Amino acid sequence: MIKILVVDDHTIFRQCIVGQIQTQEGYEVVAETGSGVASVKLAEDLAPDVIIMDISLPDIDGIEVVKRIRQKDRKCKIILLSMHRYSEILNHLKDIGVDAYLLKDDAFEDLLYAIKAVGEGKRYISPSLLIEEVSVPRTPSFSVSPLTEREKEIVALIAEGLTSREIADQLCISIKTVETHRARIMEKLGVKNVAELIRYAIKAGIVNIP
Repeated sequence: MIKILVVDDHTIFRQCIVGQIQTQEGYEVVAETGSGVASVKLAEDLAPDVIIMDISLPDIDGIEVVKRIRQKDRKCKIILLSMHRYSEILNHLKDIGVDAYLLKDDAFEDLLYAIKAVGEGKRYISPSLLIEEVSVPRTPSFSVSPLTEREKEIVALIAEGLTSREIADQLCISIKTVETHRARIMEKLGVKNVAELIRYAIKAGIVNIP
C-alpha cells in the first residue's frame, strides 16, 4: 500500500484530489492538511511514501516545506503542485528535492501518472510544460462552456458547499427549480456526482483556485 500525504490549502481542490486517489487500489491517503507547518510534522510522524505539495501555502511556501522535510527524509517522493510555470523550479527539481512538478490545470488528468512515475524512481513534469514555451499562457481547456450563466452560478454555489435550499434562498428561486437546473447540468456535462462536478468547475474557471 502506497501511503500518500496531500497538502493544499484550497479545501475543495484538496478534497477532490483525495477523492481521486482513494478510488485507486493500492493507494491510501494517510492525512491531508492545508498547512505547511503541519505537513512537516505529519511527514515526520506518518512517513508517507508520496507527498503531494501545493507550492503556495498560507504559512510557509511549499519549497520551504520541501527543504524541511528533506532534512529528515530523503526517501519519500514529493510531487509539487502549482498554478504557475516557474522555469527556475523546472530547471532545479533535483536540487530542490522535488520528484515531480504538476500544474493544477493538469492535476486531475495527470496526477495518477505522476504518482506512478515517482514510485518507479522517475521524474514527472506536466506534459503541457514539455510541449509549450514556459512564457506562453496556456489555452484554457474549456474555451466554450455548454452551461448557461445561471447554470454556472449554480455550479459555483454547489462548489461552495451550499444545499439546494440555500441556493434557492440566495437566488430567490424555488428548490424545485434548483434541482431541475442541477439535473440538467449533470446531464450536459456527463458527470455522475458532486466531486466530478467540482472538478469540472475548477478546470472551467468557474471556481477559482488561489
